[in-house]
Amino acid sequence: MRACIAIAVALGCGGTEASPSPTTSGSAMKGTTAKAATSSVALADAGPIVVELFTSQGCSSCPPADQVLAKLAAQAEVEGRTVAPLAFHVDYWNDIGWVDPYSSEAWTTRQRRYAQALGDNRVYTPEIVVGGAAGMIGSHAGKVTAAITDASLPAKLDATATWTAHSVAITATAPADADVYVAVWEATRTNAVPSGENAGETLSSTRVVRKLERVAAAGTHGTLTVAVDPAWREPGAVAFAQRRDQAIVASALLPVSR
Repeated sequence: MRACIAIAVALGCGGTEASPSPTTSGSAMKGTTAKAATSSVALADAGPIVVELFTSQGCSSCPPADQVLAKLAAQAEVEGRTVAPLAFHVDYWNDIGWVDPYSSEAWTTRQRRYAQALGDNRVYTPEIVVGGAAGMIGSHAGKVTAAITDASLPAKLDATATWTAHSVAITATAPADADVYVAVWEATRTNAVPSGENAGETLSSTRVVRKLERVAAAGTHGTLTVAVDPAWREPGAVAFAQRRDQAIVASALLPVSR
């Protein structure tokens, strides 16, 4: 496994980020516990808390975090708080023997934005970001649970979706201070990994994000149609309103109904 290497995120470096080892977890957590402003949203009026895992099939530290996310997806809630788990497969592990088939440079860019917002000086895998406002090592299930229970509750987003076999059309009204995005996922993918750090393993990936697109700019009403591959397994989606400081302030699950 690679050693944990600090990366100056502002420089936009790529291809050298690494998994934090247990002995470096303290530094990996540095600056990643920022919280959103206290929410006055009542539990009954809240949207789901968006939980984002930045992971890679090329990282040997990631499968335990993938299991944490899979458990969250199966439970659908933590202490009465609905959650919307998402897995963003980053591309900076693709140069060591295995190209993650679900990886994207865009997901690495998203993780770097979180690092900047949370005051961290690196990106690493596996990382979980809760509500856009707190980051931690993704395999630390207890810390993930605590972050979810401590998170500011997002409001219910005014958003609807119409699904077909080939697309999902989303309509949403964005709050005055946050853009609305939609993340479309596949429920589960399982594949053998023949090379890299996880060579010989068969890995299961849950809530694999396939599309992330903006539906409406802050303070506007928007409609967007996103193409869906019929081969995607049990697709689903969540719409969420995200401020420039990366905090997610409103959200809504968009269940498939055809």
